[in-house]
Amino acid sequence: MADFELFFDHTCPYCYRGHAYLKELLPKFPNAKIAWRPVEAHPKVEEPEHKPYEDLAVMGALFVREHNPDLEQAYHERVYKANFEERKAVDDISVLAQCAGELGVDAAAFEKALKNGTYAEALSAANDHAYEVQKIWAVPSYVCGEKRLDAVPGVGVTKEQVEALLRECFG
Repeated sequence: MADFELFFDHTCPYCYRGHAYLKELLPKFPNAKIAWRPVEAHPKVEEPEHKPYEDLAVMGALFVREHNPDLEQAYHERVYKANFEERKAVDDISVLAQCAGELGVDAAAFEKALKNGTYAEALSAANDHAYEVQKIWAVPSYVCGEKRLDAVPGVGVTKEQVEALLRECFG
């Protein structure tokens, strides 16, 4: 069974919509294993004018993956909700720590790790994996072995496209 890599940014509306499609479709594919790959669609270092920044949310996801891997998908959903439904600043450490804490993650340790930049190198590696290794050029992007579905900038992907890729990968 191949990993199905999903590259996304918590502040991207097309990623948010694609996440909803994937969540709806996954019950049809019980053998699907998702490798969540949060990345910066607009890295702060390269595009300092683009806000909100995604770097802290990605580093938070990496903290959750390391300390509470069973909560990773819930973390992504909670950050999406905070950004798109509650209109909270997901580039604020206290907002992210609150989101993580609501899920049962140690909010104090989470906040400390983000303030200390503990996951900065891992963030850089995640971006490199997406943009240099997998050659992602827009998010959301889905990669399953040699098969892939890349978003169209300003459009995203359709539910039908996501489902077709899941069928190709997991029957």
